[in-house]
Amino acid sequence: MKRRALLFTLSLAFAAACGDDGADRPKDDAGVDPPADASCFENPQTHAEIINACTTAQKVVKKPTLPLVKDDGSLPALPP
Repeated sequence: MKRRALLFTLSLAFAAACGDDGADRPKDDAGVDPPADASCFENPQTHAEIINACTTAQKVVKKPTLPLVKDDGSLPALPP
């Protein structure tokens, strides 16, 4: 009987912990207003602006070859 009460108590605790998905909270914002075209920053001042600063660097699009990925996007099962 103690075990049943313990399982019931634990299930209530987990249910209470899982109830808040945060949908009612405001989203975190970096406080940075994006430039008009939102592609890069002309005069970066903060870390977020520096990593998104306008450069003359060539854009590199990486499309790696992943030999283990199946056609449906899944991976093979792990060996036992």
